[in-house]
Amino acid sequence: MKKMKKSKSFTLIELLVVIAIIGLLASIVMINVNSARNKAKYAKVKGEIAQFAEIAVVAQGETNKTLQQITGNGCSDCACRDRNIQGIPDTDSCAVNWYNAITKIQQAAGFGDSVLMKRDAWDAPYGLDENELEFGPSDCRYDTIKSAGPDGILYTGDDYGVNILHIICSP
Repeated sequence: MKKMKKSKSFTLIELLVVIAIIGLLASIVMINVNSARNKAKYAKVKGEIAQFAEIAVVAQGETNKTLQQITGNGCSDCACRDRNIQGIPDTDSCAVNWYNAITKIQQAAGFGDSVLMKRDAWDAPYGLDENELEFGPSDCRYDTIKSAGPDGILYTGDDYGVNILHIICSP
C-alpha cells in the first residue's frame, strides 16, 4: 500500500475563507474611512458657519440693521427648499440668493465683496433664513444659517446649522 503524500497547497475552502476575511476587513476599513471623511466635512462646515455668524453679527452691529434689511430678502434659502441642491449651477435661484446675501452681509461688515464661502463641503450653497423682525417689531425669531449636509436637502436630519445672535432683539 502506498502512502499518500501530504500536500503543501491550500484547499479551495481555505482560500475562500481567506478571501472572505479580507473582504470583511476591507468593508470595515471603508466604513471607517467614509465616516472620517464625513466628520471632516462637518468640521469644515462648522468652521465656515461660525465664520459667517461672526461676519453677520459685525454687519448688524455696523449698520444697526437686521439681516433681512441688509440682504433685502426675508428668506434667502426659500428657493433651495424641498430639493437636492448639491452641484446646482451658480445661476440657479438658490445659489444666486445665497451669493447675493453673503456679498451684501460681507460688504456691510467691511469685508469686501468677494464671496468667502460659496458652497458647503457637499457642494451645496448654504441656506440663510432671515427671520429676525420678519413680521414686525415684536417678531424676535432667530436668523439661521444651514448646510444641507450629505443628502443635499435643507431642513432634514443631517443638516448642520446655527441660530445667529440677535442684535436688535434681546436674546
